[in-house]
Amino acid sequence: MKRFPKILLRVIGTLLCLVIVAWIVVSIMVSSLLDRDSLAGWIEEKYNMRVDLGDLKISLLGGSINLSGLMMSPRDEHADAGSPLELRPQAAGSQTRIMIREMSVQVGLLNLLRKKLVINDVFVDGMEVSFLIERDGSPSLETLFEQPEIIRGELNIDHKKDERSGKSNGHGLSGGIEKTVEIDGFSISQIPLATSMDSLKISNGIIHIKIRKNKNRIQISDVEASISNLDIDPDNLAEHNSAYLQMDARIEVMDRDRVVKYASMGVGTKGNIEPFDRATGVLNPDLAINMTLKENSQIMSLPIIDRLTSTLEKLRKAGLDVSALEDVLVVDDDASVRIALSNGVVRTLVPWNIGLNGHQLLMEQDSWHNTGSDEHLIKADLTFSKKVSDGALGRANKFLSELVGAELAVSVGEFLFSPVTREGRVYVPFASSGDFNRPKVRPRVQLFDIKDAIKGVGLGNGNKPSGALLPDR
Repeated sequence: MKRFPKILLRVIGTLLCLVIVAWIVVSIMVSSLLDRDSLAGWIEEKYNMRVDLGDLKISLLGGSINLSGLMMSPRDEHADAGSPLELRPQAAGSQTRIMIREMSVQVGLLNLLRKKLVINDVFVDGMEVSFLIERDGSPSLETLFEQPEIIRGELNIDHKKDERSGKSNGHGLSGGIEKTVEIDGFSISQIPLATSMDSLKISNGIIHIKIRKNKNRIQISDVEASISNLDIDPDNLAEHNSAYLQMDARIEVMDRDRVVKYASMGVGTKGNIEPFDRATGVLNPDLAINMTLKENSQIMSLPIIDRLTSTLEKLRKAGLDVSALEDVLVVDDDASVRIALSNGVVRTLVPWNIGLNGHQLLMEQDSWHNTGSDEHLIKADLTFSKKVSDGALGRANKFLSELVGAELAVSVGEFLFSPVTREGRVYVPFASSGDFNRPKVRPRVQLFDIKDAIKGVGLGNGNKPSGALLPDR
């Protein structure tokens, strides 16, 4: 379940990249004569990418620009040389690229007289993005936005190699202080004017992601997204550093061969964000957003739940068996949560309650998942559906009656099952940690086996087992 918020992080990063592209286009348009080669060359001087462009139309009078067939891909010798677009062969295939079928920008040129860049609208139709998520949680797109080493055949004297220090303790929530890193190589210093934008809208978007560690594939389709009310002032980020983000998409998670499907979900997010870090001016490395897992989303494999039911062996031996759950878990209602995205780590800022086929999964605040290493720590409660609970408790009571007799079965059942029963339903608080696909799951209440129960009831000590949570280990 924790993999889904990290997907939103990659989508949001892509949207912010498009805002940057729009700003670059406008900057060139108001400073020089713009053609396909000058646009591609200007971007390639700033960023470590190759740029291809099919068509470009501008209107200085109307303050508009329209382009089509834009592709940003890993840098090659043609980008290093700054060769004309017409003379370049087709770019080599790559798992890391951004393609835009159509993009239009409307800008208020008169505002430049007041030293303010106002982008009225940016519209993107047909966006396709492909990238890898590396083992450290970083997307391979980041390399495209670094400084290039060679510009027009000569060494770039401003080139600075990425310096990263202060390694985290695996999930980035404690430990040594990490050195500030410019995410995607972009900081507020590259925006010389106060900037505002009415809206950036994306339609018909699709994103292909491959996870380096486990080779799983993620496809995000039907992307409809917008960033609106952008208000940026480099000299006053405390008061002018906001945007409204809204996005809806369909996500499918598959195995490396795209044969086995693990999940098919609708997700969305909407709310205000702070694009830049107030202190450093880089793209915000600690982004907080609202996320919704939508009704009727389907989850075919959830390792945490599978592993949890297998840890209840003591209860199964007493006749209480909840292992036969549905093959497909369907989200009952929209399930919303506020999450923080920081240095490749996704963390819940509030409890997250998800209904799945009538079961209730409640994740505690500060559950986290490292998107690169797949390490996680989740504390949660799982309350099984009334249907599953009634069936399991009924079979367990029948089993105990046949084993110890009807009279003693009531006391034994209460001793065994009261720690894992709430309002007539089977309920198990648990903790999950380690690799998300091979989690270590343990109940957070003490479980008793049938020998303990018979011994305790037989002695007549009158002590009932406690359902209190076990201390963290």
